[in-house]
Order: sequence, then structure tokens, then C-alpha cells
Amino acid sequence: MSFNIQKKKIGINICWSYALILLLFMARVQAAPMEAVNNARLDVTPKRCIALHKGQTCYLEVTFSWQTPKIDDYCLVNTTTSRVITCWQQEKKGQFGFDFQSTISNDFVVRSQKSGKIHAMAQIPVAWVYKSSKRAKSTWRLF
Repeated sequence: MSFNIQKKKIGINICWSYALILLLFMARVQAAPMEAVNNARLDVTPKRCIALHKGQTCYLEVTFSWQTPKIDDYCLVNTTTSRVITCWQQEKKGQFGFDFQSTISNDFVVRSQKSGKIHAMAQIPVAWVYKSSKRAKSTWRLF
């Protein structure tokens, strides 16, 4: 009987080990900067915006840094709002400071002005400390 219990404990430990390895792998893949096939990069710092409550606007001063292997006319575009943030003429790298304000995560790309080709992507995820600003109401009271 004790042999079966030990086998079950070992099986559970192995399952938890696999789950932990999978979570660590997923976190590593998600943390890697998104790079296009042509080795262009778009990095954003800080990496995420944190609001106090879910649904509140998150405010953050971010810096975008980008680099491509070829000189061209490029634009930084917020694809979530379809808004062009800024453009550069005949450059292959650049930097731009931006006051980010949003209630949701936003995706950004470096896009060629002439061809519209996307060369690099980055995301500013919006997170929150508390899920809701409303307190849970008790269904009964003592007094």
C-alpha cells in the first residue's frame, strides 16, 4: 500500500515539474523582444504600464528605440488606435519619448512610409493591481 502512495506522490511531483518548466518557457518566450525576419528591432522602456484598478487609465512616460538594417523613411505607429506617432526621414535607427495613456494594452510597429511594410513590433501591456474598484458586498449583516 505504501508503495502505491509513493508512486502517486512521484507522479504528482513529475506533473508539477513539467508544469513549472512549461510556465518558465512561456515566460521566457513572452519576455523576448519581438523581432522581424530582417533583424529590425523596436524596444520600449519601461516594459509595462500598471494602473491601480482595472479599467482605470494608465499613465507612463515611455521611450521607443528602433533599428533597421537599411536606411529608409519609417514611421512609429500605434496599431491599436491606428495612429501615426512620429516619422523619420532617411534613417535606420531612432529614439522617441512618448506619454502613454490607455486603459488597454497597445501594439506599436515601425513601418516603412513608402511600402507600408512592418519591420518591427512591440507592445505596452496594461496591468492593474486590483481587479475592481468596487468592494464585494456582504449578503448578510450581524446588526
